[in-house]
Amino acid sequence: MAGWTLKEKTAVAAEMGDACRHEGFFFVHDHGIPTDLIGEVYSETQLFYRLPVEEKGKYEASEKSQFLGYRGLGREKSRTHSGTEACEQYRLGNTTHELALPESVDFYHEHFPKSLELFRHLTHLGDGILAACALGLGLEEDFFKGYLGRPLHRLGLNYYGASHPSDVGSKVDYAMSPHVDLSLLTILDQDEPGLDVRNPDGTWQEVPTVPGALFLFLADYVQRWSNGLYRAAPHRVTAVRCDRMSIQYKHRPDYGVVVAPLDALTGPADPPKYAPLNTGSEYVAVLRSLLGR
Repeated sequence: MAGWTLKEKTAVAAEMGDACRHEGFFFVHDHGIPTDLIGEVYSETQLFYRLPVEEKGKYEASEKSQFLGYRGLGREKSRTHSGTEACEQYRLGNTTHELALPESVDFYHEHFPKSLELFRHLTHLGDGILAACALGLGLEEDFFKGYLGRPLHRLGLNYYGASHPSDVGSKVDYAMSPHVDLSLLTILDQDEPGLDVRNPDGTWQEVPTVPGALFLFLADYVQRWSNGLYRAAPHRVTAVRCDRMSIQYKHRPDYGVVVAPLDALTGPADPPKYAPLNTGSEYVAVLRSLLGR
């Protein structure tokens, strides 16, 4: 929001705040990220997923890699059923000194120069969205900045093959189980429809592909900080009929930041609705449960 007038910031924050309170998701237009760059990231992602399984496996995500790298088909356990998620995934992004890496971070990023360029753009966009969220809650524009520290933002490059559900023996009608992200917010682009978001009334709504626009949904940490004033959007990926890729950016705080309802948004009439959550140890425990061998 740098360079905007106070009137412009106030207007955008009010419009966004309304969507955050009611749905928790919306499209972002005029975001300034080159369309060609997004196309190059899809090409880069496609080239990686065409590599032999043995080659992709060299970049296997684990707790030792701070969960950067490749999550092979069937590697991630479902949150809602006894099977696994019907997709392949790759994660790149920031790391923390709290957890040692066995190799250079560059090792996990070497196939993805364009993705890293997009990552920087999305980090800037995420900062602007978070500033607007703060204004919409009646807080100072830079209120959340002090909570981020050295943020652990992540970019996910996901591949949903048409044959993946049968390859993992899936018995459900979705490729990624319904869940809420453990992040501040998620920004997403998809080359084919497949993402569903759940409306406040409990119904599922398909998210269309909108040329030039990115889809954004709020996640657990903003809902928790706002004491439920802003809604985190549950989402899932349906069983795709053709190969599908998505680019998924998660805006996250530093390792070990404790997220709890803010004093400024709670009181005798509005007691805290959520328990504190440690974005370090508790987040790692969730990933360990999903990806553990």
